[in-house]
Parts: sequence; structure tokens; C-alpha cells
Amino acid sequence: MSELPDADALHRRFFDPWYKTADRERRGHAATRPDIVFVAGFRDVPWQELSPIEAGRQRDVLAMIDRMVEAARSDWQSLTSPHDVLSRDGLVALDAGLDDERLCQLVESSDPADVANAYFVTACELGAVVGTAIRSARTTLHWVPDWPYWESSLVDRKTGHVIAPFDWAIKRMSATARDFGLVEKIGACLELLRSGKSEATA
Repeated sequence: MSELPDADALHRRFFDPWYKTADRERRGHAATRPDIVFVAGFRDVPWQELSPIEAGRQRDVLAMIDRMVEAARSDWQSLTSPHDVLSRDGLVALDAGLDDERLCQLVESSDPADVANAYFVTACELGAVVGTAIRSARTTLHWVPDWPYWESSLVDRKTGHVIAPFDWAIKRMSATARDFGLVEKIGACLELLRSGKSEATA
């Protein structure tokens, strides 16, 4: 079995080619972003004002994220059944199913030149699932739509923390930062938000 690449290598291979130059420069990171960052100026700011895209596209991106969650429910039914993909048991089952062998097969069978390749689609669906699961557990979190849509993040209006769920997904589907499962990582994130600490994680 081939070795699973790290997250930044996978971001460069499967995601970076789809950025426009201006979007790539605006994001401020060469590859994956930190899991959580603290931005004091984001406290109490409406999510619509934090988004860099206009209102119509904001709605389109939010609808796209919802569709990805529904697609994940269908695509991953064999991994998560009888549990819903957003439930604790569903996430545990998903963690078990996304083992290194399966992930290596996804990487090896995916053509980076095809935006519908299996690795890219799975990572995007996982990002939508992770973000939606975190948001459902804390009412002060809001999706802030961005473009490309996988740049969308969650912002906690109470604390100012910014979470990058799609980057979480790429990391989970790589050799990087995989000491904890999805449930444990979400739990640690929620605890950080509850504490109000201004720590950031890679």
C-alpha cells in the first residue's frame, strides 16, 4: 500500500489548481489553514458582513453545503448505517471506515484534473458534515460562505473564533494531525469555544 500524503501535499494536488489567482492570494495560506483561529474583531459581527462574497452567492454557497451533507448521507450509508452521518455514532463509524487503506485508494484513483474526482468530492462532503455537526452543537456558530466554497468557515459570534471545517477534512484524510477521531476533535473544539480561550490549533 502506498503511503498516505500529508494534508498540505493533498491540498496542493487536489484543491490549489481550482483557485483563481486573486482568491489564492486573498486566503493568505499556501495550503491548509489552522483548525481554529481567534479574531477578536469578529465578535458580534453578523455573518453576512464577514463574507467576502455578495448576498446571492452567499445563499448559493450555503445551499451547496446543505446539498453536500445530503450527498454524504447517501454516499456513506454503507459506512454509517443505521446511524445518521451527523450523529455521534455516525461520525465514529465514518472514522472507522475512512482508514488508511481506503484513503490511499481514494488518492491513487483520483485525477486532480477532474473536479469530480473521488478524493476531492469525499473531502468536500466530509468538510460539510464536520462543519454542520459542529454548528448544530453550538448556536453561536454560523457558516460564513466564501469562494471557492471550501473556503467557507464557521465563525462563533460570541467568542470570535474561526473554524475551517473543509481544512479539517483534508487533514483527516491525510497523514497529518490524525491523533484524534472526529468526535474527539469536535469535542475539543467545543470545549475551547466554551472556555473562550484565544488559542489556535494547527
